[in-house]
Amino acid sequence: MTPGTYDVLVLGMELGPLAAGALLAKRGFRVLVVGQGSAFDHYRCLGFDFARRPFLLTAADSPVVRRVMAELGAGQIFQRIASEPERRFQVVLPRARLDVFKDRLATEAEIGREFPPAGGAVPGLLEGIGRLSCEIDKLLSVDMVLPPETFFEKRELARAEVQNPFRLARSYDVLEGTEAVAGLREFLEAPARFETCGASMLHPLVLVRQLGGWLFGCQNVQGGRDGLRKLLCDRIVAQGGDVLPRHRVADIAVAKGRVTGVRLAGREDSIAVRTIVTGLVPDELAALITPSAWTKRFRAMVEDAGPPVLGYAVNLGFDALALPAGLGHTCFARFGPGLGDELLRIEALPQAEEGKAALNVSCVVPTGAEGTIASGALRDAMLDRMRWLVPYLDNHLRVLHSPFDGFGPVDLTGRATGESPSVPHPEEVPACFLHPPLPDGILGIEGLPHRTGVAGLLLAGAQVVRGLGAEGELLAGWGAARIAGRMDPVRERLARSMRSKVEM
Repeated sequence: MTPGTYDVLVLGMELGPLAAGALLAKRGFRVLVVGQGSAFDHYRCLGFDFARRPFLLTAADSPVVRRVMAELGAGQIFQRIASEPERRFQVVLPRARLDVFKDRLATEAEIGREFPPAGGAVPGLLEGIGRLSCEIDKLLSVDMVLPPETFFEKRELARAEVQNPFRLARSYDVLEGTEAVAGLREFLEAPARFETCGASMLHPLVLVRQLGGWLFGCQNVQGGRDGLRKLLCDRIVAQGGDVLPRHRVADIAVAKGRVTGVRLAGREDSIAVRTIVTGLVPDELAALITPSAWTKRFRAMVEDAGPPVLGYAVNLGFDALALPAGLGHTCFARFGPGLGDELLRIEALPQAEEGKAALNVSCVVPTGAEGTIASGALRDAMLDRMRWLVPYLDNHLRVLHSPFDGFGPVDLTGRATGESPSVPHPEEVPACFLHPPLPDGILGIEGLPHRTGVAGLLLAGAQVVRGLGAEGELLAGWGAARIAGRMDPVRERLARSMRSKVEM
């Protein structure tokens, strides 16, 4: 095999494709990772440590996460970089403010304090959510490809579906009866609503999985999403693969409906590859493939997939003394009349220097409201909401920046002297694409298929398994690795001998 030939090319730095690449590298494939302009989530701006999007690993002890880490031999590394917070998250509503703790009794007491009419129903409600989430664990512990396409993949799902607690009642209301207590349902649904892009209808499996993950399975990961990316990239390099995070693929060569190679930007020669695994959306992939090489299915996928929902975030850097002591690490906030109805997620960002604090404030951009990003109206509206949550914010705000609107950082440290220091602009990154779940599938988490119609070009991003966050991305990566492995029977036999059974 020549240095310019690889079995698998991972296109982009999302968790799903990286997991697929790491698994395939472990199974004997030669893997190349090309960053494709994907920037790391954390960056430095005017003396503050900011993030492009929030991240907290939910369902961290799920069979999917354990299965991936076990095969990669990264279980101990993962345990070192992950920790379970005592206070999981906070929800701020117009007339309520609640904390969710690691200790379930403390959480029940908190709910009882804010919602006294709920009374003794709270323990049973939380216990039921935990029990249903454990049932979903049994379903997701099965080695299968989601969404299924071939006869054998559909047969695997049909066998596993007997473990689905909602197989006979897809319209089951997990939170039935909570409407009688004003605000209780809104509090319980807040994390799930945000993670599913404000979807009006949620499949009960998605809602339970999100609730179970946030209530019982949250873990902080050192470095956030970047920490998991580094772990997966290190596994690829350890197995002889190559990682080029700053490079881009200029075009993908397709002959007779099959991927044959790629050309990196700035280079004339091509790299021969057999399989490409990516998390790019179909529109982004379409720009890399000559239209004459599009297959009928790929063309339909590009034309019919529809645009994903946009996520937007703004970072606030300010004096630490202005940070409310009770805010916690993660907060979901919906404000009262006059301040808008958007659900915000506020994430506290650790700082390297004492005396400084930073918050990442994010929201889902409603369809048709994309113009509010370019005009700056959305950033200003979110800042108004934060003034309500953080008293005296204007007196202590030092830096304001969003990586998604192109305005560049706003330095407020020179207000008293009139100085306006010139600073380098952080690296430009593409918009933050989000993928709401489609409730029509058997499990409610199926999105686009892995196979694009171009042989050897596989999807493994958040658009494949939707509504489960990082757990869904790893599940998509596992499925893509299974499909890619079948293309080489010798390595597939080797992979079967290496896989570890996940004990429940």
